[in-house]
Amino acid sequence: MNDARIDRRLFLRGIGGVTAGVAAATALSGCGTGTSRTPSGSAKAGSKTVVVRDSGGSYGAALQKAIYTPFTQETGISVKVLNLDDAPLLAQIKQGRPQCDLINNAMMSHYKYVAQDALEALDLDRVKSVKSAKIPDNQITEHAVGSSFYGQCIAYRTDAFGGKKPESWADFWDT
Repeated sequence: MNDARIDRRLFLRGIGGVTAGVAAATALSGCGTGTSRTPSGSAKAGSKTVVVRDSGGSYGAALQKAIYTPFTQETGISVKVLNLDDAPLLAQIKQGRPQCDLINNAMMSHYKYVAQDALEALDLDRVKSVKSAKIPDNQITEHAVGSSFYGQCIAYRTDAFGGKKPESWADFWDT
C-alpha cells in the first residue's frame, strides 16, 4: 500500500477564505501524527486523502458542499469525514493513533485539546489565505483558525411579562 503524504496546511489554505460573521463558533485544528492516508477501495494508487472530524448532520452536509467538495475538485485530494466526540478522539491522539488529520470543532472544545497538548501548531506563514480572509486576530491561535462565525441572542415575549422585562435569569426562565 502506498502511503501518500499530504500537508494538512494545504487543506487549511484551501478553506482559509471561508469566513463571515460576528463571534467564533468553530475552529479547524490539526491533530495527528503527521501522516496522511490513502483512500481505501478502488481509489487510484498514490491518490491522497485528508480526514476531517466534524459534527455531521446538516452542518456537515453544508461543509461538504461548501468546502470539502470544492477542495477536492481544486486539489485532487479527497476529504473523508469522521464523526467522533471529543473524548474518544482525545484518547486516540494521546495513544498516538488519531483517525483524523483535522478537527472542525467549537472553540470551547478546542481549548480542551490545547490543555491536553493534543494539537500540532500551525505554520501560519504557509496558510496564505488567513490574512486575506480578514479573520479577526483573536480567532487565530497557535493551533487553530476560526472558520465559522455566528451571533446568538435570547429573546422573550413581552406579553408573557405583562409589559415588563425579565430582571434576572430566574425571571427569564420562569414559565
